[in-house]
Amino acid sequence: MASHWPELGGKRLRYRDRTWELTGDVEVRENGALLAVEATQSDDVRRGTATLYFALETPTDSLNPGNLGEHFDRLERTDTSQYLIVKKETRSYRYELERIEYD
Repeated sequence: MASHWPELGGKRLRYRDRTWELTGDVEVRENGALLAVEATQSDDVRRGTATLYFALETPTDSLNPGNLGEHFDRLERTDTSQYLIVKKETRSYRYELERIEYD
């Protein structure tokens, strides 16, 4: 299920020595356990595009794709990984950036 999260659009992150600007277009896959986020390379004049895949840390605790809404909270970076945090009324979901597919 595809959705547009305006709060996510324009956010930047570094991955594989490149800077990516997220468009806000998100596709929820695998019953909410995987988010496919569209991005544009912002540190290159060619502005290549790609999809960044964020997997849920605890797959049994996923978003409901039928009631997704726009609940982007923040991006987090640790020493070893990056996360996209989605917050709903009573819960937060932590998706870890696991891979990239270039368009």
